[in-house]
Amino acid sequence: MISGPFPSAPCSRLDEHLPGFAESGTGLATGSANLWTTWFPLAKNWRVLGACYALWVLLILHGQWIIHRLGSGWIWATSFSSPLAHIGAFAFLAPLPWILPRRLPSPWRFILGFILSVLICEPASALLPLIDAWILAHGSWQFTLGKTMDIYLSLVGPGMMLVGGLVAARARSDELREASEAEAQIAKNHLLQSQIHPHVLFNALNGLAELVYKNPKAAERAIRHLSDLLRRIMRASEYMRLPLGEERKIIADFLALEAIRLGDRLRVVWEWDEGLDSIEVPPLLLQPLVENAIKHGIAPSIPGGDLILRVRAQDGTICLEVWNSGAPFRDSDEGRGIGVKNLRSRLALHFGHRASFSIGPSGDGTLACIRLEANQVEYAHGTPKSPGGR
Repeated sequence: MISGPFPSAPCSRLDEHLPGFAESGTGLATGSANLWTTWFPLAKNWRVLGACYALWVLLILHGQWIIHRLGSGWIWATSFSSPLAHIGAFAFLAPLPWILPRRLPSPWRFILGFILSVLICEPASALLPLIDAWILAHGSWQFTLGKTMDIYLSLVGPGMMLVGGLVAARARSDELREASEAEAQIAKNHLLQSQIHPHVLFNALNGLAELVYKNPKAAERAIRHLSDLLRRIMRASEYMRLPLGEERKIIADFLALEAIRLGDRLRVVWEWDEGLDSIEVPPLLLQPLVENAIKHGIAPSIPGGDLILRVRAQDGTICLEVWNSGAPFRDSDEGRGIGVKNLRSRLALHFGHRASFSIGPSGDGTLACIRLEANQVEYAHGTPKSPGGR
C-alpha cells in the first residue's frame, strides 16, 4: 500500500436533512428553535430584552429608594414583577394575534389579525395594572386603580396592538427573505451540480473515442460503465447532501470506466475509512478531483501512475484527500478547469469558512485535500437506500 505522500497523523473515529434519510437530533433541535421564533419573533433578541428588564428594575428600585419605600417586601415584589409583565405583554403576547392568521391571504390576514389584536391586547392591558394593584394593596400602598386602567385601556392597549403589528410585519418580512435566500441557494447548488454532468460526459466520450478503433469490446464495456456512472450521478444530483458511501460508489464507477481505457497504467489504492461512509456531505466532492488527477497526472505519463484516495477523521475534522503521481502541481495550474472552480463554489455555498480546499505538490505528485469541520457534517441514521439503485 502506498502511503508516503500523505502526512502521518493520528486519526480519531467519530460517532441542515435530505429526502430519503432520517432526521438527526441536530435537525430536530433546529426545527424546535425555528418553531419558537416563528410564534415569538423577539425570542431571538432575549439578550436585549433581558438588558431592558434589568435596567427597568434598577430604575424602579432607584425611584423607590429616593422616596424611602424599599423597606417593604411588596415594593420589591412589584419592582420585579411589573417590568416582567409589561415586557412579556409587549414582546411576546402583542405580536401573537397578528402571527396567528399569517397563512391567510391578504386582506383577510390583516382583518383577522386586527380583530384578534383588539380582543387580546385590550384585556391584557387591563390586567397589567391589576397585578400591580394586588401587590401594592397587600403592602398597604394606595393605588388609583380606576384612573390607571383608563390610561392603560386608552394608551397601552393600542400601543400593544401597534407594537405587535410592527413586530409581526418585520418577522414576516424576515421569513420571506430567508425563504428567498434558501431557494436561491438551492437553485445555485443545482446549477453547480448540473454543470458537472456534461463535463463528465464529454470527458468520458473523448476517452471512448480512442477505444472504438483500438478495442471495440472494451469500448462496449466502457459504454455500460458510463451508463451506470451517469445514472448514479443524475440521481445524486437530486439531493443536497448524500452519505460519503455514495460518493465512493460514484468514484468506483468512474475508475472502472477509466481502467478500461488506461489498463495497467492506472493503479488505485483506497485508504478509505468505511466507518465514515454514513457522513452526509454535498455530492460529487471527490469525483472532480479524481478526474483531474487522472487527466493531468496519470494519463499523460507513458508508464501511468498511482492514485490514492483517503477519507479519514483527524483532530475534529473530516479529511478527504486525493493524491496522484506524475508531473508535480504548479501554482499557475490552480483553479483551472470547471471541476475545481465548481468545487470551490459549492464548498463556499454549503460551509462558508468552515471548509477548506487546498491543492499542491506532495512528494512525487500532487495532493488535493478537502477539510470539513466535524460538527458541520451529519451522520445518516439507519441504512439509506442507494440513490443509484445498486
